[in-house]
Amino acid sequence: MLVQFGVVDTKPFRWLHHALFFAVFASAALAVVVGFWQGAPYRWVLLPILGLYLVLPRVRAGTPGHAMLALAAMIFYATGLVRTLQET
Repeated sequence: MLVQFGVVDTKPFRWLHHALFFAVFASAALAVVVGFWQGAPYRWVLLPILGLYLVLPRVRAGTPGHAMLALAAMIFYATGLVRTLQET
């Protein structure tokens, strides 16, 4: 979101942006796998994030669509956090 609104400029570090995206995708996939393995309350909420992350690279960066996909992923993360806190 910070990149979309021009607060952070990643153009000089484009490779870093892609590396961070890969790290976030890999950690989300791992969280989903572990969540299903352990029966965690967030497992179903995080599953759609993987779909969003698969579509995200196909939507041109810097467009409102790209930002909306990222925002939707953030909403799912927040929902997963709330579900986890409710279960504890």
